[in-house]
Amino acid sequence: MEKSIIELEEKFAHLDHTIEELNDVIFRQSSRIDELEKIIKDVAGQLRQVNEQQDQDGGSIINDRPPHY
Repeated sequence: MEKSIIELEEKFAHLDHTIEELNDVIFRQSSRIDELEKIIKDVAGQLRQVNEQQDQDGGSIINDRPPHY
């Protein structure tokens, strides 16, 4: 009986450690996703500004076909 309790405690400790490691991974991934979303928003805003400027100048980056068409 004592041996099975010790084995269960060892398994619990291992699982607890694994859960902590996975939690750290999820936290880092979530932080990185937040950073990437901000970068995407910034780039999208810059692209809109460039496209608006092109519209004012008579062309559009988003709507123009590539030269090989």
